[in-house]
Amino acid sequence: MFKYFLECYFNESANYEGLEELVNVFNEEQIDYRIRLYKELTYILNADHIDYAQDFIWIYGKRKMSKDKVYWLIELIQENVKTY
Repeated sequence: MFKYFLECYFNESANYEGLEELVNVFNEEQIDYRIRLYKELTYILNADHIDYAQDFIWIYGKRKMSKDKVYWLIELIQENVKTY
Protein backbone atom coordinates (compact mmCIF):
# COMPACT_ATOMS: atom_id res chain seq x y z
CA MET A 1 0.00 0.00 0.00
CA PHE A 2 2.91 2.35 0.69
CA LYS A 3 4.09 1.77 -2.88
CA TYR A 4 0.58 2.55 -4.16
CA PHE A 5 0.47 5.73 -2.08
CA LEU A 6 3.84 6.88 -3.40
CA GLU A 7 3.09 6.11 -7.03
CA CYS A 8 -0.49 7.37 -7.16
CA TYR A 9 -0.67 10.13 -4.56
CA PHE A 10 2.72 11.38 -3.37
CA ASN A 11 4.53 10.95 -6.66
CA GLU A 12 7.26 13.19 -8.03
CA SER A 13 4.73 15.76 -9.25
CA ALA A 14 3.33 16.34 -5.74
CA ASN A 15 4.83 18.81 -3.31
CA TYR A 16 5.49 18.47 0.40
CA GLU A 17 3.17 21.32 1.33
CA GLY A 18 0.24 19.42 -0.14
CA LEU A 19 0.98 16.10 1.53
CA GLU A 20 -1.67 16.43 4.20
CA GLU A 21 -4.29 17.14 1.52
CA LEU A 22 -3.10 14.12 -0.49
CA VAL A 23 -3.64 11.92 2.56
CA ASN A 24 -7.14 13.37 2.87
CA VAL A 25 -7.81 12.42 -0.75
CA PHE A 26 -6.39 8.94 -0.03
CA ASN A 27 -8.93 8.71 2.79
CA GLU A 28 -11.58 8.29 0.10
CA GLU A 29 -10.06 4.89 -0.73
CA GLN A 30 -11.46 1.68 0.71
CA ILE A 31 -11.02 1.25 4.46
CA ASP A 32 -8.85 -1.85 3.99
CA TYR A 33 -6.41 0.17 1.86
CA ARG A 34 -6.13 2.80 4.57
CA ILE A 35 -5.63 0.22 7.31
CA ARG A 36 -3.01 -1.60 5.25
CA LEU A 37 -1.10 1.63 4.67
CA TYR A 38 -1.19 2.48 8.37
CA LYS A 39 0.02 -1.01 9.31
CA GLU A 40 2.85 -0.95 6.77
CA LEU A 41 4.07 2.39 8.08
CA THR A 42 3.82 1.18 11.66
CA TYR A 43 5.90 -1.86 10.75
CA ILE A 44 8.57 0.32 9.13
CA LEU A 45 8.83 2.43 12.28
CA ASN A 46 8.66 -0.43 14.78
CA ALA A 47 11.20 -2.56 12.92
CA ASP A 48 13.43 0.49 12.38
CA HIS A 49 13.52 -0.02 8.62
CA ILE A 50 14.15 3.63 7.83
CA ASP A 51 17.08 2.82 5.53
CA TYR A 52 14.84 0.46 3.58
CA ALA A 53 12.10 3.12 3.52
CA GLN A 54 14.58 5.66 2.11
CA ASP A 55 15.40 3.33 -0.77
CA PHE A 56 11.74 2.45 -1.26
CA ILE A 57 10.76 6.13 -1.44
CA TRP A 58 13.53 6.77 -3.95
CA ILE A 59 12.44 3.88 -6.19
CA TYR A 60 8.68 4.40 -6.08
CA GLY A 61 8.32 8.08 -5.22
CA LYS A 62 11.40 9.41 -6.99
CA ARG A 63 12.41 11.37 -3.89
CA LYS A 64 15.71 11.43 -2.06
CA MET A 65 14.91 11.92 1.63
CA SER A 66 16.98 12.12 4.80
CA LYS A 67 16.11 9.79 7.67
CA ASP A 68 14.51 12.69 9.54
CA LYS A 69 12.36 13.49 6.51
CA VAL A 70 11.32 9.82 6.22
CA TYR A 71 10.22 9.84 9.87
CA TRP A 72 8.34 13.07 9.25
CA LEU A 73 6.63 11.65 6.14
CA ILE A 74 5.55 8.45 7.86
CA GLU A 75 4.31 10.22 10.97
CA LEU A 76 2.36 12.80 8.96
CA ILE A 77 0.65 10.09 6.93
CA GLN A 78 -0.17 8.08 10.04
CA GLU A 79 -1.60 11.10 11.82
CA ASN A 80 -3.91 11.90 8.90
CA VAL A 81 -4.97 8.57 7.42
CA LYS A 82 -8.38 7.48 8.67
CA THR A 83 -8.51 3.85 9.78
CA TYR A 84 -12.18 3.88 10.74
